[in-house]
Parts: sequence; C-alpha cells; structure tokens
Amino acid sequence: MDIRVATLCDFAQVREGLLFVSSAGITRVYRESFPAPVGVMLALVLEMSPVEAAESSKIRVQVEDADGQKLAEVVGEVQVKLGSGHDPGEMVNVPFVADFRAMKLPAPGRYQVAIHPEADGANPVALGFRAAIRPAP
Repeated sequence: MDIRVATLCDFAQVREGLLFVSSAGITRVYRESFPAPVGVMLALVLEMSPVEAAESSKIRVQVEDADGQKLAEVVGEVQVKLGSGHDPGEMVNVPFVADFRAMKLPAPGRYQVAIHPEADGANPVALGFRAAIRPAP
C-alpha cells in the first residue's frame, strides 16, 4: 500500500469509488479565537495491489500538536471488491476520507495530521499546518 494523494481540504467525499475534493492544499487555519474547530478534512488515495485491496487493511489517522501529542484519531478500514473492470495484476486506487472539521484546536500553533497505514511496508505520511488568530482587516 502506498499513499499516492494526501491533502487537507475543506470537504471531501467518496462516491462510486471516486474521490471528490473541494479547496485542497490547506496549510493555514485562521480562527477568531481558540479553542476553535479545526474545520478540515483529510483526503487520501491509496494505491494497493489486487491482493492488498481484496484483504481488509486498517489505516490510522491522528491530529497531533507540535510535541506529537495526539488530539484526535480516526481508524478506518479499507477493502475493495474487485470486479470485471480490473485487469489481472492492475494496481487499485482506493479513496479514503477522514473528517476532523469539528475537532477543537486548543491554541494557535503548529499541528500535523499523521497518516499511519497498518499494512506491511507502508510508509507513514504527515501533513503539517499552522493555526493562527485571524489577522485584522
């Protein structure tokens, strides 16, 4: 399993095996005051072999502060029922979404979303972002 796409966004959903993403590439979160909702979602596309895709695999996603302290966690499971639309041996793209919009950030500062696929040989990925007080107009 490899992570081919990983982005923080305003909204994401999976429909019929496709990933829909709105306003991707978030690296800054401005709020009037803290604590405040983070207001972001994580959108992923995982590339899996047909054997991996047919077996259930877990993926753990955590929001962490600058010291690595876990603030929130989502654990999901991915598995694909391969149909006649795939060629033998063809790699499979599997979309995955984690919703952290309501999670509260305690204070301004650096944070990251750490993605930990629990498959053999899969490498973790971290997406950093900064939370800050909204600048005066």
